[in-house]
Amino acid sequence: MSELTICPCCGAEVEGDLLAGCVECGARAVGPPLPRPERELPGYGHALAISAAGLLLALALAAAFVSALWQRETFDLRPSALLRAAESAAWGLKWSALPASFALAFACARLYASMRRAPARFVGHCFARAGLAATLAVMLALSAFVGVTVPERLRMRELARRAGENALLYSTDLALARYRRRFGTYPATLEDLRRLEAVGAGDYRPRTDLASLSTGRAKARVRRRVRADDDMQGDPIVLTNYELVLPGGDGVNGTDDDLRLSDGLILDAPRAANTKGAATQTVGGRRAH
Repeated sequence: MSELTICPCCGAEVEGDLLAGCVECGARAVGPPLPRPERELPGYGHALAISAAGLLLALALAAAFVSALWQRETFDLRPSALLRAAESAAWGLKWSALPASFALAFACARLYASMRRAPARFVGHCFARAGLAATLAVMLALSAFVGVTVPERLRMRELARRAGENALLYSTDLALARYRRRFGTYPATLEDLRRLEAVGAGDYRPRTDLASLSTGRAKARVRRRVRADDDMQGDPIVLTNYELVLPGGDGVNGTDDDLRLSDGLILDAPRAANTKGAATQTVGGRRAH
């Protein structure tokens, strides 16, 4: 079989020796191919790239750790404080150094595998191993710290969400309490309350506890307070209890995430349909303070 040679001028495949000339462009070789050198210098590019990748990742993690430790109120070197600082540093690098560590670990592993296949062609094997080890260590450390932090971050986010909802409910309860102190009764509708306070839309259901109005003295005192204000004319029914349902995160009433407030008490998420009435009846008997 004749040997195929690639013409360096036009790239055509030439059978035989180029001394006879290329059939495509007519180029001729000026002499036989140069022999390979007796001693080839080994390459250091692979080792340099692997060690540089490991060093950069290690420096990024160390800088983030020192920054997280420095930002704390007290410079604490206890193991628990160091662990929290490491978790904060890893969380800050979750979108930068963490994905970069996976990509660099894969690339460094490929480069080091090529070095092992031809060890005589490369130098710096010890530096390459150290760089690959540093890259893998940073990748595993970031993954572990971020994985440990995720449940706590989710719990804190849930607490923040519930705190915001409770703040809305407590502010509404405060507005209802102010209304009752002024008029001696709860408002019949939210429109009456909005004349004094800025309250969002919701399902408001006031009730009357007849047991709390059993004495004639209490009735007379409430009537005098009601008649003293120009906004409340006549002899209305005194409302002593209430239940308020505000829309949750979806902004729609009647869904599972609605916010419920009954006589100043924040209720949990709605129960199933067969237990909702019982829960409302149990809480409805309590008096607001």
